[in-house]
Amino acid sequence: MRVLVLGSLPPPERPRSQALRAEVTGLLAMGHTVEVVAPDPVATAHRYLSVSGLPGCIQLLWMVSGFDSVIVQLQAGLPVRARAGRFERAVSLFVFSLVLRRGHQVVIRLQSAQDLPGGPAGSAAFRVWRRAERIVLGDEAELALFLSAVGRRAERLEVTACIASPDDEDGGGWGEGVDPSIEDVLAQVRKRAARERRALASSEVPHVSGWDQLPSPGLAMTEADAAALGPGEAPRKPADLARRALAAADRRPSLWRFARAARLARRGAYAVLRPDRSDSAAAARSSSSNSARAASEKPWASE
Repeated sequence: MRVLVLGSLPPPERPRSQALRAEVTGLLAMGHTVEVVAPDPVATAHRYLSVSGLPGCIQLLWMVSGFDSVIVQLQAGLPVRARAGRFERAVSLFVFSLVLRRGHQVVIRLQSAQDLPGGPAGSAAFRVWRRAERIVLGDEAELALFLSAVGRRAERLEVTACIASPDDEDGGGWGEGVDPSIEDVLAQVRKRAARERRALASSEVPHVSGWDQLPSPGLAMTEADAAALGPGEAPRKPADLARRALAAADRRPSLWRFARAARLARRGAYAVLRPDRSDSAAAARSSSSNSARAASEKPWASE
């Protein structure tokens, strides 16, 4: 099933974005294809609304068709601007009801009544509510506020509350005590590790060519890790520093001539200060060149 999700996933971490992330994760675990459209430009999404409020609702008119289900996480900007007046709010909700009318199996999520500017009451808002097959509130308290605001017309709606906290899957928090003990922390860590292992075991990791040739997990370091560990072993001799500086100069097109001149100057200095070493080095270079010349002339001699 292709599902269109309208709303902002983390970042930033907010109760409504965390609740929507739990919803999307569940859909993906069931094998559905999910496409996320976010009004927040910093949120994780496949596509983004260029504008919010009424222009964003008009933009959504051409997005909802072709999907088997539409899930909406209401927030400021979707469908009403945070500072919209009464008239703009009514028009935005009317256009948004037309958007939902084009969708199939519409589910509206309202984490908090404050996420919809102006609240859930009013005829314009009820036009949106009745387009949904199901309306999900953040908790029982928000459900009570919603039913109280909508009034008797709420009897015609399918309204439920999301009892479980979206990211609190550890069951029991830190334990019965007020302050967490070491045992509570360890138990929490074990539960999270077990949940992550189950998720990794159930996920299908694609095979990447050359994956087996990569370093073992935990051996690679980033620049931040190297900075935290401190500088590496410093060169022990000034000659090592000079070699590294010349090697770095060779890699720059504008400096390789200076590196070559420095090497020639160093060889001249060695010839004056260390004649024995320079003679032996020259002899080694001469013998290697003679060997190479003899190897190149050998085929012709055989003929």
